[in-house]
Amino acid sequence: MNRLPIPTTLATLAAAALLTLAPPAQAVTARTVTVTSVATGQTPPELTGGPWLNTPAPLTLAGLKGRVVLVNFWVYSCINCHNSLPTLRGWYGQYRAQGLEIVGVHTPEFESDKPTASVQAALKEDRVTWPVVQDNARTNWRAWGIRAWPTFLLIDRQGRVRYTHRGEISTRFPQAIPGLDAQIRALLAEK
Repeated sequence: MNRLPIPTTLATLAAAALLTLAPPAQAVTARTVTVTSVATGQTPPELTGGPWLNTPAPLTLAGLKGRVVLVNFWVYSCINCHNSLPTLRGWYGQYRAQGLEIVGVHTPEFESDKPTASVQAALKEDRVTWPVVQDNARTNWRAWGIRAWPTFLLIDRQGRVRYTHRGEISTRFPQAIPGLDAQIRALLAEK
């Protein structure tokens, strides 16, 4: 006769005992949070929060209509976000005069990522010159349905999301760079 080893039998009995003590399934309630990402073709929610850094006044997506906007959800302590900055700097230098605006949404992962002075120091050290809004309450993160650092969304001149990429864009992970670059150029060519 095959017998289960004693530790397995004891573990099974312990698990069964715990299950009998648990309330019935219908009595258990859970708070369900539905997160939906801003879909391609949709107009994204307006950016909220602050403070805004690298700009004299808060920006609005409505105010940026007519420009192609690359929205970058990031946090300065994330290595993948940090490694993506040279690519963003290159695009900003190359395409800004043609109508590209980058807007960073700094969304902290940890409490230590929240102080404005720390974000300002990181912007200076990393030579980030485009506008950045602090999203310490994760209001934009939730409203846009973001799930990962970094996430990049391209918004066309009419204010609709046209492309989304999650993950690092750098020499370490260059696969997405040609596609994003082509998307930027295509959107800039649209009038």
